[in-house]
Amino acid sequence: MQPGQPLQVGDQAPDFALRHTFERTVRLSELIARGPAVLAFYVFDFGSV
Repeated sequence: MQPGQPLQVGDQAPDFALRHTFERTVRLSELIARGPAVLAFYVFDFGSV
């Protein structure tokens, strides 16, 4: 996968890290080592979006 290119159906997601709500960094590779992972985005209730 080339940087900046969108994923296609069936592509493996690249490893990435995100900050957890408790200020801990979590990597995708850590999560999938334990089994399937789902990434869900939640729009803040009081946001303007």
